[in-house]
Amino acid sequence: MLAAGADPRYASPGVLGFLVIFGLALVTWLLMRSMVGHLRKVRYSAEAAEREAASRPPAPGDAADPPDGAGDGRG
Repeated sequence: MLAAGADPRYASPGVLGFLVIFGLALVTWLLMRSMVGHLRKVRYSAEAAEREAASRPPAPGDAADPPDGAGDGRG
């Protein structure tokens, strides 16, 4: 809505428009930064779990390579 006699070619969003866009950009940047931090935490915890599982000796009865025909249901 323009004031009476204002030329529509020179209408601009002004300071309020700038502040809204700046606020949206800032919020987007903060969300992206938070997401990257959470993804790093998930990735590093998964890598730590894999390292822990690899360093543990297998439990008795857990054969890595069962004998031929064992457990395939062809008994």
